[in-house]
Amino acid sequence: MKRFILSCFLIATVITGYSQYNIRLSFVGDPSVNWMRTSNSSTENGKSILGYDFGLNGDFYFSEDERYSFSTGIQITNTGGEISYHSSSAPTFAGTTFSSQLTKVKYQIRYVEVPLNIKLCTDQFYGAKYWGLLGFSTMVNIASKGTSNDGKLNKSNINDEVNLFNLAMNIGIGFDYELNGSNSITTGLIFQNGLMDVTTDNAFSDKTIINSLKLKIGLIF
Repeated sequence: MKRFILSCFLIATVITGYSQYNIRLSFVGDPSVNWMRTSNSSTENGKSILGYDFGLNGDFYFSEDERYSFSTGIQITNTGGEISYHSSSAPTFAGTTFSSQLTKVKYQIRYVEVPLNIKLCTDQFYGAKYWGLLGFSTMVNIASKGTSNDGKLNKSNINDEVNLFNLAMNIGIGFDYELNGSNSITTGLIFQNGLMDVTTDNAFSDKTIINSLKLKIGLIF
């Protein structure tokens, strides 16, 4: 966590050193609803789980009217979901043999995420600018925990069951509301569609992705 905070500080320092007019920074915290989808008949989609993101975003504007920008940053993303595993015999998962042929596993995965989005804004109406964005997020797994309904796993380390990298597509809408001449608040909804298999398929051959619906909340400087 200390390294993440230091990285955010260094990025903010470098970015503001390059420009004071065409770049705007924001600190964001995004609560989210997350769910996993699997393609194998031996596995089933389970319940969604709540998560959250937080970090530093930067909008690099292409024009002085600040209507078009490249939006990126760095943030910590807590996501996951639940998967039900079926097997003719009790399966082995993360070095643990389940006590049932049908076992539900709740994944709790933490990523370092770098969003890469194109953002389009309207002109200002009564203090607000409305925006839409489209792009991708690259993610690196830094922690994975699992909990099973049979009690064999209880927030146990399951890093061997989760791939190191993930990629997702982003689409979102929202608005920025001006507080004064230089500060604004931003809020919106972002749907994140997973594109890569997040599991290593040690016990089952499937493609499992994570989808998320995020409520973006931030303070723009």
